[in-house]
Amino acid sequence: MEELSGKVHDIVADSLDIEQDEVSDDALLIDDLDADSLDILDINYRVRKEFGVELALANVQRHFEESGIRWLDEDGGVTAEGLACLNDFMPEVDDGRIAAGDRVENVFVMLKVVDLTGMLQRALAENA
Repeated sequence: MEELSGKVHDIVADSLDIEQDEVSDDALLIDDLDADSLDILDINYRVRKEFGVELALANVQRHFEESGIRWLDEDGGVTAEGLACLNDFMPEVDDGRIAAGDRVENVFVMLKVVDLTGMLQRALAENA
């Protein structure tokens, strides 16, 4: 896992055009590292190019749409059904950092660098 973590740190740093020492496992991609949705797509592209797998985050929106589950309610709060679906689809984020009713504009706001490493590790295991 340590080797994968280092490679993920390198990919994040390259994608965001920042120094590698600015990237830590606990850094939130958006809030701490100033990533935006295009950066998230670039990170996934680089992972796919290097490892031949996609991270779950690449398909999370499609997963919600296909399952017919509303992620957010009309007030912008996370629905209980949406949270359960997210935690099932991306278990890396099932650590209590978000609860039903929390206002979250999109799922990427909660992502940490360590989550990417976990998603990569899971994707590699599923494709082995």
